[in-house]
Amino acid sequence: MTESRPTHVRKHFFINSRLQGRYMVSLLIPLMVMLVFGIGTLYYVSGNLIETTLDTVKKDIQTIITPQLQDNTEPTRHTYRQIVEGIESYTRKFSMETKYQATILSSLLWVFGIGFFIVIIQIVLLTIYVSHTVAGPVFHLEKVCRKVIEGDYTQVIHLRRHDDMKNLAGLFNDLVRTSRDRLRMLMNTQSGPQREKVVKSLRL
Repeated sequence: MTESRPTHVRKHFFINSRLQGRYMVSLLIPLMVMLVFGIGTLYYVSGNLIETTLDTVKKDIQTIITPQLQDNTEPTRHTYRQIVEGIESYTRKFSMETKYQATILSSLLWVFGIGFFIVIIQIVLLTIYVSHTVAGPVFHLEKVCRKVIEGDYTQVIHLRRHDDMKNLAGLFNDLVRTSRDRLRMLMNTQSGPQREKVVKSLRL
């Protein structure tokens, strides 16, 4: 009969709210900047494109209508028909103009490309900063662990003010200090109740 292993059920999603909060903020800030930039750029570019397009269409239609009406005080139905046909032909050509569409697409790509490049730089800088606050303590912890394994119990982890994992570093310093004190007591005490007390407190 196989022994069933107890399953661990996570009840708290925020184990270290400060550390997890910093990572959440470091991810949310670039996303919010990207969202605001995208909405603002889309609004600005769309407004300019609509205004520019309307001005261009207005001027082109005026160039179609003006020559046929400027010297004609009483335009006939045929004249109006020619004007309408000219406007229809112009709108068809304008809607199918690949050069104009390519210009609009190129402008949008340039604007969004520069914006996304700036946001990517911001994300990279934030990621380097936040990861450095974790990578630095991990590097020092590994270094001190190697020294302790070699038998050097004088090592202490010193973290910077903005570094994470300070609780872990404090516990590790307490571990090294307690182990050092126990070893000193065992080395300095040949026999007696103090030595027996220290030995009994160890689980080997």
